[in-house]
Amino acid sequence: MWSETIGYREYRHPYLKRFFRGVAEMIPLTGKEDLLDLGCGAGEVALGFAPFVATLTGMDGEQAMLEEASKRARTMGRTIKSIHCKVDDAPPDLGRFHLITMGRAHWFMHTPVCLARIDQWLAPGGYILVCAPRQNAETAEWRKVYDTTRHKWAKWAATKHPELIELSEKRQLAANQFFQGTKFEPWRKVGARGQRTLELEHLIKRALGSPSTTRAVLGAETDRMIVELRSAMAPFFQNGPVTENHVTAGVIFRRRKDS
Repeated sequence: MWSETIGYREYRHPYLKRFFRGVAEMIPLTGKEDLLDLGCGAGEVALGFAPFVATLTGMDGEQAMLEEASKRARTMGRTIKSIHCKVDDAPPDLGRFHLITMGRAHWFMHTPVCLARIDQWLAPGGYILVCAPRQNAETAEWRKVYDTTRHKWAKWAATKHPELIELSEKRQLAANQFFQGTKFEPWRKVGARGQRTLELEHLIKRALGSPSTTRAVLGAETDRMIVELRSAMAPFFQNGPVTENHVTAGVIFRRRKDS
């Protein structure tokens, strides 16, 4: 499912580079740490920390995503160790890591087994980061129209792919809820704000890079969604690109001192 977003992921809300630097300075990271990224996807989070850690390990259930992460790592002159499996199926003796990260799909991994594995893999004194990029809280009219139009097609796709309904429900899980009732507690919040300009075609590609409206789930209806999006969004681009404000936000967790 997620591999269908390859080629379009750069049009989604981005992880800001200064967010990773902020986390690295806050912990702080010394460049000697080992990092494990769970549900690593194309490596956006793991590779964001590449300048600040010694080793990178990414775990994902889709081989295509791991291959994309490795490809991106090579362009940076780095390597990332790939582990092709879901967290629940991973070996408990995988090793110890100073920083364990989870990106925008952390809600997909919320199981008792995953929580136990994180406890086994996190080195003493280590940290866990749950983070995600998202749109700012502004209420620009173009954004409302885009969201309404795309969500219409996402709902249609869910009628053909019931698994999308479950994913949508799980997506409501906040970072603090993920570790509720465990030995891990929130330590600090971190965030970074950014701005960029968008062309109309960028939003079309963003829709195709969202798991619930990829060509794989919409099938023959994909072109109809594209036509409707272009028609709905065209009035907002009559004078050129629009400006988008966005934020990358995260919560850093660590073990409670009494655990």
